[in-house]
Amino acid sequence: MKSRRGLAIGLAAAAVLTVGGCSTDGPAGNRGDGGARTLGIVQFSGDDVYSNSALNGAAKYAESQGWKTITVDAKGSVDGANAAMENLITRGVDALLVSVFPSSALSSGAASAAEAQIPVANWGGGLGNGVKFAADTALGDEIARRVVEDMMGHGDLLALGYRPGLPCQNREAALDKVLAGTEVKVTKQQITIPGAATSASEATLGWLASHQPQGQPIAVWACFDDPATGVASALRQAGRNDVLSYGLNGTAPALELVRKGELTATLWIDGPAQGQDLAKLLMQHLKDPTSVKSQVIGGTTKVIDRSNVESFLAEHPELR
Repeated sequence: MKSRRGLAIGLAAAAVLTVGGCSTDGPAGNRGDGGARTLGIVQFSGDDVYSNSALNGAAKYAESQGWKTITVDAKGSVDGANAAMENLITRGVDALLVSVFPSSALSSGAASAAEAQIPVANWGGGLGNGVKFAADTALGDEIARRVVEDMMGHGDLLALGYRPGLPCQNREAALDKVLAGTEVKVTKQQITIPGAATSASEATLGWLASHQPQGQPIAVWACFDDPATGVASALRQAGRNDVLSYGLNGTAPALELVRKGELTATLWIDGPAQGQDLAKLLMQHLKDPTSVKSQVIGGTTKVIDRSNVESFLAEHPELR
């Protein structure tokens, strides 16, 4: 297991609002009035199981500290994310947590937050103007090395990416770095969100048609687990058991596929703990802005495959 914590460094307006169990109606306006504070949360997509588990980690911690939460689904739209941030600011939240969208693309939302003196954290999108805290969710080096090791440095690889999301950008870059100098032939395709699993399945089926068993390694890498489940579905549909397959994040569905032998490996990242840590930083900043520096936090990771999935699930029954 690898820990990388504490890396300190200096939808359009029609987005659907999903109000959490401890939410407020109308402007919160709680700063300084003695009432409960409110954390505004902007989901990248309601379909993104893993990033939402990280946000849920933040929400649970905030609620355990007496905060209220409001959650908004940006539906994969950066315009929706900016609109959601501005809407939450209007509603009077005390802090904001967004996910996946690069902070550089959240300029209008972050600027509005800065003007209102509302701190912002970004899970997976990096730091930026108006974004004080972030969580590093790329962490793709370990699984990239595993892909090359399993392929023995040659063969054919389908890499399924999603460049609008910073985690996938960085994970694809990590894969490129490890593949450099090998004899692996890479085909790259981009998935769509929403519909990551479906688009990944369709891309995989199309690619498999021209990559029949040929006596050398064949593999598919997806930049997170949702499309990896689509890859597994495509391999099952095509009746292919000769193809290696990989994901990242360690979601419950992906771990079940690893357990069943339908996904070669995934990289588990403790996203909920990262979400909790970001919530703590936001709260500490509000309590004393001078007590905490702008920073990127790391996370705990572990490659999960058939050799250790059962013991891992025994340690993490919440992921069964």
